[in-house]
Amino acid sequence: MNFDTIIMSALKFVTGETEHVCRLCLAVTEKREISLEDSVRVQRSYFDETVTFVTMFRDLGISMEPLLPQVLCTSCARNTINCYLFQKLCILSYNRWNAVLDKIKESLAHSSGIGHNIHSIYLMINKTDNIMFTSKKSYSGKSKRIALIKIKEIMKGRQKYTKLKETNSICEECGEQFNSSILLIRHMKLHTKFNNPCKKCPKTFSTPLQLEEHAERVHYPKQLQCTKCAKRFSTERMLKIHHRMYHVAAECKQCCIQFPSKKALHNHMNKHAIHRCSRCNKSFMNKHTFRFHLKVCGNAKEKKLSFFCDICSKGYVRKNGLRTHLKTDHGFGEVISCKWCNKKFDAMSRLKNHIVKHTRERNFHCDQCGGKFVTQAALVYHIRLHTGERPFPCDMCDDSFLSASRRMEHKRRKHFEPTQECHICHVRFVTGHQLRKHIQRHSNPHSKLFVPNHFDGMNNISILPNFQINSKI
Repeated sequence: MNFDTIIMSALKFVTGETEHVCRLCLAVTEKREISLEDSVRVQRSYFDETVTFVTMFRDLGISMEPLLPQVLCTSCARNTINCYLFQKLCILSYNRWNAVLDKIKESLAHSSGIGHNIHSIYLMINKTDNIMFTSKKSYSGKSKRIALIKIKEIMKGRQKYTKLKETNSICEECGEQFNSSILLIRHMKLHTKFNNPCKKCPKTFSTPLQLEEHAERVHYPKQLQCTKCAKRFSTERMLKIHHRMYHVAAECKQCCIQFPSKKALHNHMNKHAIHRCSRCNKSFMNKHTFRFHLKVCGNAKEKKLSFFCDICSKGYVRKNGLRTHLKTDHGFGEVISCKWCNKKFDAMSRLKNHIVKHTRERNFHCDQCGGKFVTQAALVYHIRLHTGERPFPCDMCDDSFLSASRRMEHKRRKHFEPTQECHICHVRFVTGHQLRKHIQRHSNPHSKLFVPNHFDGMNNISILPNFQINSKI
């Protein structure tokens, strides 16, 4: 708000033209305002009370002038609450520091009666009382770890302590209670999740250890090469993990088959437990793929976006989708480009699946009829024509379909009203593809739907994405 606007708001209030002016910033508050007499619940771990804005003004040292506006805008009200909490936090900090200093003074007072033959003193400051341990031995170690070990030894020698079972653990940040300390530790990670951001990419981590492991895996220069493959790593630890996972032979205990690596054994073990979806009766050998299928089976609208890009806020269902997006769209990692269309990929397998769109190589063969297909998905769809399998049932009727796209098309055609309308004959269609095909028939002289008068003199027309025909100027 500029200076002239502030002056005009103040003049309007003084002349009685309006009463809706903020007490602090002099902004107009006709749409939404908060009275100084209103009360608000101020709740933090260090302060929990219901106070009015008048009380906050008084504690903050702001004079109450009855002739000035008695309302606040939402922004100033929020700033007032934050200032009030900051004042309370300063008071709490001051009191706690004084309490700590008082305990130290109390402990120093107790040490005045210690004999001259004592060489080491260990002090434990608790909430209720202070405990002091003395020893005639002299210890040169100054680290906290060594001091704690010595205190434990002294405590074991002098008296036995009974460890009480922890019944309630309370989070100091939000006040939530837990039945065990393990649950509390897991909960605290939610508060510290964003305390360890990576300086080279948008990712954040709960602990410094996780941040360090991420930096070793992604950002450190990879100068150590594996002697058994072409992969390179940044540290000896990452190289050893890779060697144990990919270059140490392992044997399946159920079928006694030996595999060249633990990774290959893990993939094989999934085949012993076939997972079957109860909705569509589809089987999966990989449990992770099966779990993801359960989340989205039935309807594409059920896919929940759980992972979002911090740069462009684009959402993804799976974490791998977000990783691929960061590499290909924002440059966080190495990518491979298609030599035909320069599209970027983060894995060679995805690039190979994409290249067949340009080469049209038919590398997938049907064992029953010898047919050749470009993609594995096309081959699976073709095999279902031989077997008669229809693994995608409609949840609104008894029909089943070869693919999820056919099922969705059926739902739109049979159970939902078509929404794509032709602007020439006003016939409605289910999909935009069907509408575009239909409009092409209107312009084809050999089609029964040809409309010559409509297209005469309109050689320069373009069909826009919203399926409206406009003349180019």
